[in-house]
Amino acid sequence: FANYFVPIQIGARDMAFPRLNALSYWVYLASGMLALSSYFAGGGTADWGWTTYAPLNTVEFSPAVGGSMMGLALMLLMASSIVSTVNFLVTVFRLRAPGMSLMRLPLFTWGWIFTSLLMLWAFPAFVSALSLLVADRAFGTVFFTSTQGGPLLWDHMFWFFGHPEVYVLLLPGFAIVGDLFSTFSRRPLYAKKIIIPCLALASILSFTVWAHHMFMTGISQSLLEAFNVTTELISIPFAIIVIAYIFTLRGGSIRFTTPMLFAVGALGLFIIGGVTGVFNSSVALDTAFRGTFWVVGHFHYTIVGGGLTGLFGGLYYWFPKITGRMYSERLGKIHFAIYMIGFNLLYFPMHLLYDMPRRIFTYDASTGWGPINLLITIGGFTFGISQLIMFGNLLWSARRGPAADKDPWGGYSLEWGIPSPPPEFNFPEGVPVISASGVTFRPLTLAVANGGQAMADGGHANGGHAYASHEDEFGEEHWSHWPIVVAAGAGIALWGLLMGLPALVLGTGVLAAALVGWGRESLRGRAEVPVEATGEKWPFARLENLSLGMWLFVFGEIAFFGTLFGAFVFLRMNSPLTGFVWPRPGEVHNIFWGGFNTIVLLTSGLTMVFALTFARRGSYRGLQASLVATFALGVFFMVNKAFEWNELFTNGFTFSTSSASSIYYVLTGVHGAHVVAGLTALIYLMVKALKAGSVKEASGAVEIFGIYWGMVDAVWVFLFPLLYLL
Repeated sequence: FANYFVPIQIGARDMAFPRLNALSYWVYLASGMLALSSYFAGGGTADWGWTTYAPLNTVEFSPAVGGSMMGLALMLLMASSIVSTVNFLVTVFRLRAPGMSLMRLPLFTWGWIFTSLLMLWAFPAFVSALSLLVADRAFGTVFFTSTQGGPLLWDHMFWFFGHPEVYVLLLPGFAIVGDLFSTFSRRPLYAKKIIIPCLALASILSFTVWAHHMFMTGISQSLLEAFNVTTELISIPFAIIVIAYIFTLRGGSIRFTTPMLFAVGALGLFIIGGVTGVFNSSVALDTAFRGTFWVVGHFHYTIVGGGLTGLFGGLYYWFPKITGRMYSERLGKIHFAIYMIGFNLLYFPMHLLYDMPRRIFTYDASTGWGPINLLITIGGFTFGISQLIMFGNLLWSARRGPAADKDPWGGYSLEWGIPSPPPEFNFPEGVPVISASGVTFRPLTLAVANGGQAMADGGHANGGHAYASHEDEFGEEHWSHWPIVVAAGAGIALWGLLMGLPALVLGTGVLAAALVGWGRESLRGRAEVPVEATGEKWPFARLENLSLGMWLFVFGEIAFFGTLFGAFVFLRMNSPLTGFVWPRPGEVHNIFWGGFNTIVLLTSGLTMVFALTFARRGSYRGLQASLVATFALGVFFMVNKAFEWNELFTNGFTFSTSSASSIYYVLTGVHGAHVVAGLTALIYLMVKALKAGSVKEASGAVEIFGIYWGMVDAVWVFLFPLLYLL
């Protein structure tokens, strides 16, 4: 729904970065293909369960290469999601229509803002955990096999991602419920200005509760108490939202259409899930319930009940808009009735099995679990049959249903003011202008301005030249085959990393060729065509789309490196407890060469500052000299690092020597990968500066790269003392 409706709901004609949108999808597909291929990789795919707990995820207990391949597939999936997250946030914050303030956004769009922010921080953290897992399995590091790391290290890293992921699944559907309540009760959403801060608070708190999944792992009593409190706290903002939803209905003219029925059902089921969840915050009760069907029931009442049921309501709600046809309301209500019966028969009895361990399928008749499991089985089949009714209804209606008006529900958001289905670029009448009196449309005049944005004021911006507004030309300029080639190259290269050098070389070659092709198109200006007529940009009015995108990416990188730093601290603090003596400063690593490399990299940051200064002043020679100096210093840094690695290996300090060696190689390795990525981008930047009509035209690209390179420098400022001095 988000890719389809968020741009419409904010008054935008497309996503901020259409090609990145395509790249996100194709990388997502490549990750799926890589995961599927793990079944045929010899020995089968990952067989350690969805939580991937150590030591089951280690080579000792799961030696098949398919497990490592699944890890790489998940990393590729996370990369797809992170790209999409940056795209969504830039789109919402920078491309809103005139008058579309943040408080006027529908709750569904607000739900996606917080969902995107959760993904921006949680998913890179999971990538860091997967990096350690793949390093253990493919390169012999010892993160999850050593006593300093082991199962607890994985638990902390996984659940730091895993619990925010719960809210990634919940918030979109739960936010739809609020919009449906407002539409079908004919009332504004009650206390919207309170609901939005509550969503923000719940999103923040979701990063503070991960260890309630670890109450029985032996963590300290103080941690048990702290996470007991945070788990109880997170129920408060959701309780406030539930109350606001209920008050939205109070005094309204309620119409119980199929979407509204699913919305009401979602709220009721979520309340049950929330109440049962409060029990799990208690250390004493969690000790009894952990690993039983009570937890399974609670989880599904929350995620399936509150999230998926809300998404079903959204599907019926937006079906007329997507297809231009109405579904059968009678079949929709039958679907709802059977859905609710099946759902509650399936999941509610699980709470009665609070003494039955989950993940077992055989048990003695004397346990008394048989009749309850029979009821659960009946509920499961009933629940599944209800979905067949929905698919039959929607598939038939998509072809033969009666034509739908553009607004069959009397909705208030912008998608209900355009034809059904929406035309290409969404708004055929021009740019929507939102005011207290309603929505009007302003004719669109495209002009190149500030990074290629289409202006809606009919004039030129910053001396930009007029651009053709023909829709076909607009769409054709965004078409490119390079995103799919990049995704294919990345998928093949990761497959080859485990399966053999020929595939690795092929994938790397395809990826390199795709990046060169994409860069050449960009240099010819195809990636700089206007995307949107923009209006409201607060709070990022001073940033261009690409600059904001890079800053968001950097914040995601903070989560990635921050989680790796957390792993370092965990290993280091556990060392005395396990009898392992961490190498003293200077014992293994040459402090002089580490310090010298630090000076080299920081100097490259200084030359990037010079490059931006020269670009803004219009000095071509100064710009090129500064970029060349930055490139040379970056290469010198990597050469020094390669010599240092070689010397360490020669002296027996290898990937598998100890947890200290493992974390050193991973931290410096992933940092080095970022340096190499930066050097690749720097080559493009130097060519762009050479071909630019004026030096000042390149200043925006120099600034964006400078943000990235500054992040690379900042990470090393933390790495040097951690690895060499402490």
